[in-house]
Amino acid sequence: MYRIIAAVGLMIWISPQLSLAQNDHPSWETYVNMHHFLQPFWKADTIYSEALQPIKTGSKNAEAGLLFKAKKILSVRDAHLQKEYIKGRDWKYRNGKIVLTAASAIPYFTGDELFFKEKKAGVSMESSKPGNYILFSEGGLLQSRQLAVTYIKKKKEAWQGKVPVYAEKQLPRTLAKLKAGEPLNIVFYGNSIEAGANSSITLHQPPFLPTWPEMIVRNLSDHYGSSVQFKNRSKGGMLANWGQENAAALLGPENPDLVVIGFGMNDGTFKVEPALFAEQIKGMMQAVKASAPACEFILITTMLANPDAIQSQIQKAYQQPLLNLEGAGIAIADMTAVHEELLRHKAYQDMTGNNVNHPNDYLARWYAQVVSALLIR
Repeated sequence: MYRIIAAVGLMIWISPQLSLAQNDHPSWETYVNMHHFLQPFWKADTIYSEALQPIKTGSKNAEAGLLFKAKKILSVRDAHLQKEYIKGRDWKYRNGKIVLTAASAIPYFTGDELFFKEKKAGVSMESSKPGNYILFSEGGLLQSRQLAVTYIKKKKEAWQGKVPVYAEKQLPRTLAKLKAGEPLNIVFYGNSIEAGANSSITLHQPPFLPTWPEMIVRNLSDHYGSSVQFKNRSKGGMLANWGQENAAALLGPENPDLVVIGFGMNDGTFKVEPALFAEQIKGMMQAVKASAPACEFILITTMLANPDAIQSQIQKAYQQPLLNLEGAGIAIADMTAVHEELLRHKAYQDMTGNNVNHPNDYLARWYAQVVSALLIR
């Protein structure tokens, strides 16, 4: 069971040397304004390309909910940002939801396509409910039916979830280097989520949005005008014990100023004890500081797995042990809290790239925005 679950849907590893310049496809600049895409959702009046997955249940028309109630819908496009759908002909806006018309050209999923009792070759995953299966795909199937909605939210609408706080007390050395325009060396370390699995750039599909670690680096460089170098040493399918065992070899030689650590999704699946998980994260930091004593850290609490998937186990239990590690040289990016709040308003399918445990471009932008907010006031 360990090998099967660890391999399926998780074994995507972005090369540590991958950069935008090394990709052979058109640039994301053809499709998106990165300034718009990295504007924090909790501050923005205009929400750019919020992801929605229309789902049809029973006899009702397929629909999907927005995070905020909209004052005005500016555009409804496919997730690849290539096709725009027409108001009235393809969709209507009703009570905070995009509702497909009977004659709509917009693709959607039915409830029976997302959750079913018979295994479907290549597109199913065992459910958390014995004898059932859920839709699973790493190849862009989810994205092919998702929408990107841009809208102006109503003035009274506000983000009710946790807001990241500028980490001036936790990361003084990192922030001092950024403010002084000095070179900064960042290493990202985690599993497939940190590697960028299911980002459109890794799927080689429009809009070719960079992985969220790359978006963070770009955001810092643009804001501070500093030279920000980075390596991504993340590897799909890994648990924190792997991270601890390999930290000295993979991170130490990079002489990092800042290491961004994100484990927990796979650990939660295998029910690693929270106290042990926290000790393994501490072990990673100790291994780095043995060769780079001035290094600082950002620890990310993981997004959650689809509650209908067998991978959904004790991921939430790692949130507090990581929050307890916050202090001098250690800041926390609480993506668990952010994802929980999002799930109060939106379907899991709105925010996933594989319907099990990976973010799509939209949720990846939340990762980039939340981590960036620790470093940009």
